[in-house]
Amino acid sequence: MKPLTRLSAVMAVTTALSGTAVVLALSAHAATNRYEAESSPAVCGGAVASNHSGYSGSGFCDTTNAVGAAVTFTVTAPAAGTANLAVRFANGSTASRPADVSVNGAVVQSALGFEATGAWTSWATKGLSVQLAAGTNTVRLAATTSGGLANVDYLEVTTADGGGNTSIMQGADVSTGQRALDLGARHYYANGVQGDALDILKSAGVNYVRLRIWNNPRSGYNNKDKVLQYARTVKAKGLKLMVDFHYSDTWADPGKQFKPAAWAGHGIDRLTTDVYDYTYDVCTSLRAQGTVPDSVQIGNEINTGMLWDDGRVVNNNFTNLGRLLKAGYNATKACNSGTQVIIHTANVESGARWFYDGIRAQGVQWDITALSYYCFWHGSLSNLAGVVSDMRSRYGKPVIIAETAYPQTTANSDSTRNVVTSGCSGYETTPAGQQANFAAVQNTARNAGAIGIFYWEPTWYAVPGNGWDPADITNSGNEWDNMAVFDRNGRLNPHIRWLP
Repeated sequence: MKPLTRLSAVMAVTTALSGTAVVLALSAHAATNRYEAESSPAVCGGAVASNHSGYSGSGFCDTTNAVGAAVTFTVTAPAAGTANLAVRFANGSTASRPADVSVNGAVVQSALGFEATGAWTSWATKGLSVQLAAGTNTVRLAATTSGGLANVDYLEVTTADGGGNTSIMQGADVSTGQRALDLGARHYYANGVQGDALDILKSAGVNYVRLRIWNNPRSGYNNKDKVLQYARTVKAKGLKLMVDFHYSDTWADPGKQFKPAAWAGHGIDRLTTDVYDYTYDVCTSLRAQGTVPDSVQIGNEINTGMLWDDGRVVNNNFTNLGRLLKAGYNATKACNSGTQVIIHTANVESGARWFYDGIRAQGVQWDITALSYYCFWHGSLSNLAGVVSDMRSRYGKPVIIAETAYPQTTANSDSTRNVVTSGCSGYETTPAGQQANFAAVQNTARNAGAIGIFYWEPTWYAVPGNGWDPADITNSGNEWDNMAVFDRNGRLNPHIRWLP
């Protein structure tokens, strides 16, 4: 997606919680267990308290103010493998209260920060991924400073349930988020409490982050160094990572696929090598710093090819595009065989079979088929369902919606005209309407067999200096501010939810 020059056209459940673990199903193949810190099977190394509101269950664990003060949870996993931990906490002090996180007696994360939340009644969530054994495990948080731990409300553990698949990809493309942070932008929970944007999105159900990468953008943002930096933040919060290769210095979408300036004079033979080398370099750099991508996109919305004109499909000739896609796939697998390769188009309204049949005939391999869906460009939800189902059955691969979004207002928050100025039939352009449309897209895609849905740029509210044009990021403005799930003041839409 790139705003401006586009050419292609909650349901919430509240559960009363008691002291024991409560199972909240995430999908047919994953489950989240909640373990309250104030009661068995948890052991609180301090006092069980209830003097600060906003906690779950009957209270929270308030440890002693000392190094080594701890809370220990006994948790279960149906099978050995990766689990996502989410600790809900409050820290009304002015300093972070870091903790060593141990699993079955071994420290898996040293000095994980539990930052100040502004008040003891302001709760936040900290996440990380760990390996659990099948059956019973212990997870221990131990303070590393004399302040002790933050107040701990509960631990949630998300594991596969033995059904053979991972949890649904509940995703967000937050590629403008790093620039926003560098400019001092603030994000707030729906109740007005300030928080980290990724923590806030996690609280709304996000478990997967998508970051675009440009080769050499003039602004520097979304280049390799910036993506490496932000990937560390993403992974530290226990989120999965998708890297979206545009193979350009600027936006790549159905209307344009400009070569990077450094590759401008290269023909198809050299470009094939360029794609391999660049993909491998970025992937191995991420791997070297401990943030190996869970998935990568080889090209962005490549309806008629990439790296035009050499990689453009003309007269139904997919030969050159096939070579480029195979180079990206091979580079990714050489870096890390477990990283999933995604091929992404915006062909929901027409042409999906034509494209994927064309690359399959060239011997292109991929792991996940990705589509964009915006109701104002791509037609009805019934059409979306039909295409998702067809892609899944025809190619035998999982399908995701790599981009979707909907306006929560028609108002413009800066001097740059918004690219979307009206909604779709049946959905108001209000915060509630935004969630109603997002929920409908999620449910429609999931019911048709999709394994994931990504909201495009939910954090990109209007912040001066965080513009759309990488060649003039300071002055170009934001055409997407009304599509963000944060309002003009940075507060989360209270209705928004990534559905399990």
